[in-house]
Amino acid sequence: MPLGTPEGPTASQWKIAANSVDSAGDYPVTFDVTATTDNPDAPGVPAIVQKFVDMIDASPTFRLMSANRSYSYSDPITPTA
Repeated sequence: MPLGTPEGPTASQWKIAANSVDSAGDYPVTFDVTATTDNPDAPGVPAIVQKFVDMIDASPTFRLMSANRSYSYSDPITPTA
């Protein structure tokens, strides 16, 4: 199968994960947050996401587990003629 031209990167994908300090039973409550907007690559988005990450990190009731910005690429595959 012939590979096509790589496409991408796609729009930024912003994801933040945090756990509660308090437990429900034996486990903390996990929050998986995806930041969304009409244009996730707009110039102001990184600063806003950073403020949210800093707010969680400064909180005495939540633990920041991860925060990342990712992109993806794809290679379309077409049938051999």
